[in-house]
Amino acid sequence: MKTNLRIYLAGVKTALASRMAYRGDFLMSMLIMLLVEMAAPLITFLIYENGATFPGWNMYEALLIQGVFLLGKGIAYPFFFGIVWNTIERVREGTFDLLLIKPKSVLFMAIVTAFDSEDLGKLIGGVTLFTLSLKRLPAPGWGEWLQFFLLFAVTLMVLFGYGLIMAGLGIVWIGNFRVYDIFSSITNFGLYPTAIFSKPLQTIITLIIPIAILGSVPATVLLGRPSAGTLGAVGVGLLFLLFSLVFWQWMLKKYTSVGG
Repeated sequence: MKTNLRIYLAGVKTALASRMAYRGDFLMSMLIMLLVEMAAPLITFLIYENGATFPGWNMYEALLIQGVFLLGKGIAYPFFFGIVWNTIERVREGTFDLLLIKPKSVLFMAIVTAFDSEDLGKLIGGVTLFTLSLKRLPAPGWGEWLQFFLLFAVTLMVLFGYGLIMAGLGIVWIGNFRVYDIFSSITNFGLYPTAIFSKPLQTIITLIIPIAILGSVPATVLLGRPSAGTLGAVGVGLLFLLFSLVFWQWMLKKYTSVGG
């Protein structure tokens, strides 16, 4: 375990050193990432400022959901979601074979060599939005915080699962980065309270496709009014992670190197 941690930290250090060689470009890239992710909270702010609302939710409650969603992405994208672009690029360029001959697992090496420092902008935005929203709401108790951290751990597991599926598709769907567009289109429902959707859609994004767990479910626990189907969402999230691991291994077996 300690060896794996040292290897991972070495990968992070190498990636940061590479980007810091061009600090202006690095900082500009982080800023762009931050501004892109702030689009949804800005739209929510404008909606409330113009007198409209999400029924049953004040502005800061809605922004808290988006803060949780962005916080999850802010952790996932720099630290392990890079497996997606790393796999797609390596398969396209013919260098994926280098990961296959390493003494560590392919999955671990794909993560180690994929730290994306530019996406730290997402993390800064997530922490900022989450903190500012929470300050305008009643302080959660210790019980709510404990439940939140447990649910947020499932959120990160689900994001890891999405990354595995997208990376697996990159093995057979050569050079196609449209998987990011598909991911964004599907998961954007997680930016909003599940209660504003129709009952059938609530069921789909909570108990069939793990989307509500990315924002709404953890946030509602902090607000002291847990979403209906919270336990079901946790179960679906864990099953989704298991499925994604199996899917990754299945896709990996389908990989054909440039030499074959």
